[in-house]
Amino acid sequence: MSLKKLSLLLLLSCSNLFLGQNKQDTLAIKQVALDYIEAQHNSNPQQMERALHPRMVKRTFWKDKGTGKDYIRETTTESMILLAESYNKKGDAFPPHPKKDVILLDVSSRTASVKLIANGLIICTS
Repeated sequence: MSLKKLSLLLLLSCSNLFLGQNKQDTLAIKQVALDYIEAQHNSNPQQMERALHPRMVKRTFWKDKGTGKDYIRETTTESMILLAESYNKKGDAFPPHPKKDVILLDVSSRTASVKLIANGLIICTS
């Protein structure tokens, strides 16, 4: 799997710290993370599809409002593409100049872990 097709899985992993990483790799990894969040900002399903591996599964923690119990929600690539298509259609779900900071945590020959900080969201992916 190339770094350009890096999947966004919500698992934080540790591996060889920045071995073999070059400037082009760094830019490609950061672009994938930006594509992920900007696809939601711009209501762009093609950009989301470009960012995610076809078999990606995203797991997030939620709290049931009625019971107060925590649970894990699984979201597929297909669901994220649909979200990107519909979530911000009116252009009012984010500030005019939304925050989007990408921090590389770990890079190995086939995977990378990043931290994306975007308007109230902190997403660690691997």
